[in-house]
Amino acid sequence: RFLAGLSICFFSTILQAGGGWTFDQRIAVSAEPQAGVYHHLDGAGRKHIALSTDTVAVIWEDDHSADPQVYLALKQATDDSFSAPLQISSGKEAYEPAIAGLDDNRFVALWEQDAAVYARSINNRRLSAPLKLSTASSSHVTVGSNGQQLFAAWREQRGSGWSLWVAALRFEANGQLSMHSSARVESNDLATPILFPTLAVNEEGLTIAWEDRSDGHTRLKFSLSTDNGRSFSAPAFLNEFYSGRNEYDKGNGVTRVSLASFAGNEIVSAWMDKRDGSKGYAIYAALGSGDSFGPNEKVQGRSGDELPHYNPATAGNRAGGFVIAWDDFRAGDSDIWLSRNNEEWGQEMAPATAAGKGEQTHASIALDEQGGLHLVWIERAITDAPTQLWYSYGNKIE
Repeated sequence: RFLAGLSICFFSTILQAGGGWTFDQRIAVSAEPQAGVYHHLDGAGRKHIALSTDTVAVIWEDDHSADPQVYLALKQATDDSFSAPLQISSGKEAYEPAIAGLDDNRFVALWEQDAAVYARSINNRRLSAPLKLSTASSSHVTVGSNGQQLFAAWREQRGSGWSLWVAALRFEANGQLSMHSSARVESNDLATPILFPTLAVNEEGLTIAWEDRSDGHTRLKFSLSTDNGRSFSAPAFLNEFYSGRNEYDKGNGVTRVSLASFAGNEIVSAWMDKRDGSKGYAIYAALGSGDSFGPNEKVQGRSGDELPHYNPATAGNRAGGFVIAWDDFRAGDSDIWLSRNNEEWGQEMAPATAAGKGEQTHASIALDEQGGLHLVWIERAITDAPTQLWYSYGNKIE
């Protein structure tokens, strides 16, 4: 059937050993595929879905109006359709958005627009005025929140120098946003690009991770702030490093790190890692707390080892649950796979709502306090075909 131009389809769930959710329906977030229209869920940290009270929000970029712009859709948790897309951006071009939920059905959206970074609040579906966060050419904005505190991070370029910035944002009583403070993570500009920061906020403070290329190869670094983003610890390395495996080897490639908080003070990190380069990227993870992370661990099970994996996303909740999603090709074309950790990784599942015919890619996920999993992804019939956004809710298996 069709509601306001959006279709709803019902499926059973493919459960692999250790699967933790049942997904019984999927709901269209965007209109049916249109020639020449492509949706993107490529924001730093992959923060494209957020929860607040009884509302779900999804944010993305597409080019259905000819120029790329950022859009938002909302639904009540029990509704079987999303609202019509609401345009968030207002410039010539906009890219790579992120969204976070606060309490009382409030959200904050962030995005890149015309080489600057902006934020605005959504309060009961009303938009605040846009707030410009950056002071120089900027991009790769991301967001982190614990439901009360709210932080943004982005990269700036001044001349040939690159820097990473974090701002504490405040939701004012009149519904407008303000920037309470801002600080750079490292004291000196870098000559090489900083890429794709990601944030996690919990009782220990604010943790930021990012891609660093200052040593001639890509490493993942992280830093902790315990004073609400005003200062940061000396950066440390997140990923284990391998090099010199042959005369051309400058190190195992890593990219697109994602962080999420869980329990009171824990963090799950995930990223693409090419330490076994002949098979492409694998998904690796590390668990941490405060200013330290544990060992790097491969997420996918052995049955997924022979093919590349892309676009990891993370989610966690205060109850202690956490999960990783990624693009997986073991069934022939791309499907969304999930893994949770019960003392070790490898408890995998591919929801039937986000697998099977066509290509399903670029998942973004949120975990509610009851353990339910909110999943959004991009779907296309074949490679390079027009796209559509879909959502599915996974009920936790007790």
